[in-house]
Amino acid sequence: MRKVLVLLLIMSFSLLSVSFLSAEENLKTDKDFSNSVACFGKNILIKEYNKANTVISPLSIHLALDMLYNGAEGKTEKEMKKTLSYPSNMAKKNISEQSKAIMDNLKSTDSMALEIANSLWVKKNVKIKQSFIDNCKKYFYAEVKNNTNPSLINKWVSDKTHQKINKIVPDGSQIDTALINAIYFNGTWVDKFDKNYTNDQDFTNVKGQKIKVPMMFKSEYMRYYENDKYQVVRLPYKGNKMSMYVFLPSENSSIDSFVKDFSQDEFLNTSNNVKRTKVNLHLPKFKTECSFEISKTVKELGMKSAFNGKADFKGISDDFFVSEIIHKTYIDVNESGTEAAAVTAIIRATGCAPGAQEIIKNMYVNRPFFFVLSDDVSNIPVFMGVITEPK
Repeated sequence: MRKVLVLLLIMSFSLLSVSFLSAEENLKTDKDFSNSVACFGKNILIKEYNKANTVISPLSIHLALDMLYNGAEGKTEKEMKKTLSYPSNMAKKNISEQSKAIMDNLKSTDSMALEIANSLWVKKNVKIKQSFIDNCKKYFYAEVKNNTNPSLINKWVSDKTHQKINKIVPDGSQIDTALINAIYFNGTWVDKFDKNYTNDQDFTNVKGQKIKVPMMFKSEYMRYYENDKYQVVRLPYKGNKMSMYVFLPSENSSIDSFVKDFSQDEFLNTSNNVKRTKVNLHLPKFKTECSFEISKTVKELGMKSAFNGKADFKGISDDFFVSEIIHKTYIDVNESGTEAAAVTAIIRATGCAPGAQEIIKNMYVNRPFFFVLSDDVSNIPVFMGVITEPK
């Protein structure tokens, strides 16, 4: 009997103001590894986007698969390394060290909460190699649970996401092993939107239909950039470690082509070129939930043998393979900030002062747009997505 593999990944972030102890940065995150997270996430987003609101967490999916990669060998290891866009010259141990560096560096400050948690659940009498368990503890700070009862797993999920995700495993699920990653973010915009300026305005959705949405507004100095393809504004969170970048494609282009063509290099260029500018920003409030079964997508990206009888996870046990990968997200953007959550499950079941003639830019986000919520130091995307119809 092949063993059951369930790898669950959960994250949540909220823009309510909560204080936690700040943490000092440890090992520096490698730029190429940061880019691998972004590239892999972009590849997932492109394949899952279907002209509807599409939000994913590249970091969450990547960290979960980083844990799984610890146990991959042979062909499966090679396929995972390529699919996850790992640097070609980076050894497995270095990849684990980089995952650890991400978790060490992306932590709470006095004005922002950012929590990352991992756990390993193993059913009684199921044999998992001690070296794999040790690596999960050492590099991913994983809690080890000797029980795979769905109610216990769901409670852990709920606790770690501050009740934003309450259930990932159906009642009665037969689970041999589960790897779970959870991320929770809690902060506020540096400059909030005034609720008194929010009112219903037209938004042209991806179908070309005009709908009424609650549109927020503020006029102030922001980090801004534009070219003939798009406008972008950076909205920092308190603590100045995390920011949301909102990209609005030009009126003569489509969100579809923007998502397809936008690259990590383009993002890095944009983040380096945003300048302090007076901006009249109209941005819709939005709340959306997404659910994806991404097994097919991951296979198409090259990670094929992990899902069949040829899977080589001998670093975990002699007969491990994956059946299903589920990714769920929730996001709520409002005047105070952002609240969001995501779940991924991999399953096998049994500036300057203004001048005298200042230029004011207008950014009216009244049509489909793209966003990235990222770490300002490493540029690692925690969340990214396309909003085609704010609701």
